[in-house]
Amino acid sequence: MNDKDYFLHLYEIASHLNKEFSLHSALRKSLEMTVEILDLETGWFWLTEPDNKSVYLAASHNLPPALSNHPERLSGWCYCIKQYLSDDIDQAMNISEITCSRLKDISTGTKDLKFHAVIPIILHGQKVGLMNLLSKETRQLNEKELTILNTISELVGTAIQRTRLQHSYSDKNTETDNTIGSVLERVFQPEMEAIISCLEDPNGNKDKVIEALNKAKGLEKQLSLLHNEVKKQEKTKVKTKEFHYPELPLTKRELEVLTLIKKGLTNDQIGKQLFIAERTVKFHVTAILSKLNADNRTEAVDISLKRGLLGV
Repeated sequence: MNDKDYFLHLYEIASHLNKEFSLHSALRKSLEMTVEILDLETGWFWLTEPDNKSVYLAASHNLPPALSNHPERLSGWCYCIKQYLSDDIDQAMNISEITCSRLKDISTGTKDLKFHAVIPIILHGQKVGLMNLLSKETRQLNEKELTILNTISELVGTAIQRTRLQHSYSDKNTETDNTIGSVLERVFQPEMEAIISCLEDPNGNKDKVIEALNKAKGLEKQLSLLHNEVKKQEKTKVKTKEFHYPELPLTKRELEVLTLIKKGLTNDQIGKQLFIAERTVKFHVTAILSKLNADNRTEAVDISLKRGLLGV
């Protein structure tokens, strides 16, 4: 698969996760497309229980009969789960490194699947889950493939965090829930659009994948701040219309865009000066307005000057 196809699949995964509010559906689609990216056959997602001491099967794709006809074989502990929960897996592990302990002693119905890659999903030190991708043969994934797997892990992690936030507080105080929705709209949407924009490059290159990976990590951090604030309010049992979500720092690129907005440049002019597409500039402007709670570009510049983000 060439670079263009890799980027197309990553773009589709990010776009789907941005639109899909059913966690199960999002995980299944991500599995399906990840398997296709790496030319594998099957895979599944484990997600951690709240106590972080056990996991459950959250989604699967194209299971062999030995597992689909015997779901009990996908319960209980295995080598990769034990390693993950023991903090011994924190990066994507190659297909050549782990033999699937659930299939190694089964003689029929395995489709000759034996080995798998393990992709951990960890959000700011907190275990969330892991993805297993199976293969018939040992295979050494190259650096690009491992980078893409880690990018998918970050994208899936943000989707898990978002849906858990929404589900956890959908039955809470309406005013608080509405405010959470507002923050998610301000924070999640523009950042996911920026990630999608990185992966939309028709030429495709590794730097764009790394940029998308870094943006996904930043988004996870922002969602963690939101989650912690909600937990704090729930613990103190304080019901208030004001939701104390921390102000989000502008990225280096957003500050560059904002500086050029201050100079009166249009999106097209900003794009040419920074060597980025006008569409990408629009995503940055949307993120700037969201982070500063500004209604327009002029107000964003004014707020930034008052906060000392820009020089006079």
